[in-house]
Amino acid sequence: MRNLRQFVAGLVALFLAVSAVDAADSDVQAIEKTYEAWVEATNEKDIIKRSSFLASDPYFAPADAPPLTSREAILEYYKKLFSDPVFSLDCEQLKVHVAQSGDMAWSRGVCKATFSGADGKKAIGSSRWLKIWTKYSDGSWKGRINSWKFET
Repeated sequence: MRNLRQFVAGLVALFLAVSAVDAADSDVQAIEKTYEAWVEATNEKDIIKRSSFLASDPYFAPADAPPLTSREAILEYYKKLFSDPVFSLDCEQLKVHVAQSGDMAWSRGVCKATFSGADGKKAIGSSRWLKIWTKYSDGSWKGRINSWKFET
């Protein structure tokens, strides 16, 4: 009888572990899709759609500006970027990791940005970035913290 209980307990533990992995995998896929839509909205210069990916209390740390500590400040920053007729991003999310709790995650990646340089000519720059995501009760993932560093 004891062996049967241990066997059943082992099966339950295995089922719970597999369920946790499946949940993490589906969260990783959801974050990947959300990030793709985030970049797409940015390239479409759709500020309303872009804002839908922000957490209620976001914090952005751009490499070229002081920290942006409100939705309004973040949207103003992007409105300025969107006013550049050649601005666009080509980004790749390299890694997503979901916390065991399932309610937070981080991701990292790289971007190439096209923009108008100081001389008015088209310029290209690259950056490395790190994002912290928060999962909301409806299952959606929103960007809470975003930081990037330009590379030469």
